[in-house]
Amino acid sequence: MQVQNVHSKLEQVAHSDESILDALDELSNIDGLRNSFTIIFQWGVILISAGVSIVLNTWWAYTISIFIIASRQHALGVLFHEASHYRLYRQRWINDLISDLFCALPSGIITSRYRFEHLRHHAAPNTDSDPYWRVFQRNPFCWRWPKKPSQAALVLIRDVLGINTPRALLEFWPWFPWANHFGSSALPPPLSIRDRFITYFFFSAVLFSLFYLNAWLEFLLLWVLPLSTVTQLLLRIRAISEHFGLEAPSGPDATRHIDASCLEGLAISPLNINYHLAHHMFPNVTWYNLPKLNQMLFSNQEFSANAHRTPSYLGSHGVLRHELTIAESLP
Repeated sequence: MQVQNVHSKLEQVAHSDESILDALDELSNIDGLRNSFTIIFQWGVILISAGVSIVLNTWWAYTISIFIIASRQHALGVLFHEASHYRLYRQRWINDLISDLFCALPSGIITSRYRFEHLRHHAAPNTDSDPYWRVFQRNPFCWRWPKKPSQAALVLIRDVLGINTPRALLEFWPWFPWANHFGSSALPPPLSIRDRFITYFFFSAVLFSLFYLNAWLEFLLLWVLPLSTVTQLLLRIRAISEHFGLEAPSGPDATRHIDASCLEGLAISPLNINYHLAHHMFPNVTWYNLPKLNQMLFSNQEFSANAHRTPSYLGSHGVLRHELTIAESLP
């Protein structure tokens, strides 16, 4: 397998480890059947959770469902992230088709647009060439970390209440198919005929279903509400934990690995996305092989000595409390 040019210290160590290089083909193998079952599972949990809350019709059932559905929306986001690296299915047109219909477009995003920015993020994290970083610099209130605990709490509370969602929609508008939809600008890239057809088909099917089933209220309560509140909170915690508050200010070394707890793995880092350092080292490795790759990386003493590893997201020594917040007395 051809290996990309390496620049960072961790990349140099990882890409010179013969045991890892020999295993890359196997670790990058795409299991389309497994990914299909994974997508079906997320939607099964969503539909069962929504159905139970509708049948019980109590406030607590809806509340529990909102949190469960938000966690699965987050998992679907990880899956279209996987598709942006062409890791869902071997055939690229199937990869994008399934990703769009069942992972990305349900959140309003289209895979090709997300891919356009995401691969640039991988090329130079936390630099001016990183589209995410440029967004972060324009909104220090939400995206400049570490913060004082009171400031951090305010951002996260605003996320879970949906107050930050309108700004987030504007920040990541280039991922949506409606940006530059009838324009001729090069950024974001104009939609292909295929992307237009899939977009029109998907949203037409959704609108028809909502009219036919008269399910507008259920759709708002059990899809739009979690997507614009709890899902935003989960995404925020994961996003700031990946690249902020590290000694290395930019590049692939400005990435941490987090040993997520079981509950954190279900909600904050579904489908092994907490193995983010391993993912940045070798983006072609599939999500279900990241634990094996991570074990190989940290078995390398030089890599382990220079990599940043955190024991949890929310624990007493976790990234949020221990690394992304600073004492109130500090400026």
